[in-house]
Amino acid sequence: MIGRGKAGAFSTILILIIAAATLLPAGADDEEVSVNWLVEGNPGFFFDIAFSTCESGPHIYVAGFDSSTESGVLQMRVEKRLKSDGSLVKNWTYMPSEYGGLLYGCTISNNRLYAVGASYSVNYSSWVILVLDSDLNLLSYVNLTEIPGAAISAFSDQEFLYVAGISATGLSEKVYVRKIRLSDLSLVKEYSSNLSAVNYAYDVALNPVSNQLWVVGNVNSEKWRVEVLDKDLNLVKELESDIGSSATSIGFDDEGYSYIVGDGGVLKLSRDAGEVKRHVQPVLFSKTLWLNDRLYVAGGESVGDYVRQVLYVFDRELNLLNRTVVSTSMDADAMFLMGKMASDGENIYVAGLAYLGYYDYEWVVYSIKVSSYKAPWYVEHWYLTLILVAVLLAVSALLLLLMRRRRRLRQTPREEPSTETGEQQAEGMRPVG
Repeated sequence: MIGRGKAGAFSTILILIIAAATLLPAGADDEEVSVNWLVEGNPGFFFDIAFSTCESGPHIYVAGFDSSTESGVLQMRVEKRLKSDGSLVKNWTYMPSEYGGLLYGCTISNNRLYAVGASYSVNYSSWVILVLDSDLNLLSYVNLTEIPGAAISAFSDQEFLYVAGISATGLSEKVYVRKIRLSDLSLVKEYSSNLSAVNYAYDVALNPVSNQLWVVGNVNSEKWRVEVLDKDLNLVKELESDIGSSATSIGFDDEGYSYIVGDGGVLKLSRDAGEVKRHVQPVLFSKTLWLNDRLYVAGGESVGDYVRQVLYVFDRELNLLNRTVVSTSMDADAMFLMGKMASDGENIYVAGLAYLGYYDYEWVVYSIKVSSYKAPWYVEHWYLTLILVAVLLAVSALLLLLMRRRRRLRQTPREEPSTETGEQQAEGMRPVG
């Protein structure tokens, strides 16, 4: 039979073990991903492709291009849709030249939509930056003919617009980043990579913890490349990875870790750009977004007879928690390409394309409901929790040891005091004779 003290100590240890087991984060079965709605659009002939989404209030905005129904030339296109059901509110198209143009990225700041892309001429393309109001009225259009190439990705810190893309001069194609004042779109600072090799930039984003810009792309379409800049566009660090041929998107968690995706895998880096972990998988990961303690990645892979659009969900340690094929309702190959996806905290809005055959592509836009999971504090700070559990176990072991010693002391026989009188003692001491 176990004594009360020992039983209490065992109970304490058992409770702690059970508590430690409950600290494990939710598994894949707890991750909920479902498509709220899917809309397909085929506004023009041949090539109609959507790249980026951004959101504001009850609306989402989608940036890309379509083929003019009059000439078949590519033209810039922005759609405004309702978040509730995806219905089209308004669309805006613009033909920048007789050779056409397109948009790759968009971001919203102060109720204005900033979109970036390229305008084509007979010999080359040049950077384009434009501003629309919330009703898709054109407020400003800047064709940076001095920068041949294409503007691909942008974000704003409410004061400046940061744009990354490709600068192509002769046989040289390099990463180019421009810092622009929002008030008048004037140039503040610019950065150009110093590589002799061909290198592209596909995404730029701000690390909310380090307050640095991260630019991701590739070198010669053979390696991933990452360039970290301060907000004055001074180079802080650069690195390359052989995980795949090109990185296309980047996201950050609340601790400042970066998650970079591209063909072939996902890479987790520390704030100083040191590799922490990688997830390697032979699929095309195209876009990423950190939300509610989860990493959401839009990509694609072959499923049955089609190439399908897929949303993957990872935890901080790049464990794959959920994989949902979102394009199962379409009898067509469908893909997500580069470009940003947006979220309002409960839903993810992402755009891509579907191939209908005979060189005909259409826009595909999704609203996807995701789990609002937020890790409890003891999971988010698991290392502190483990220290606390270890201390409690050590204290419990010490209490158990003390109780055992006390129990032994109680069980040790004691000498009973003598009841004989002094005279009896003396008499007992007399010799017998």
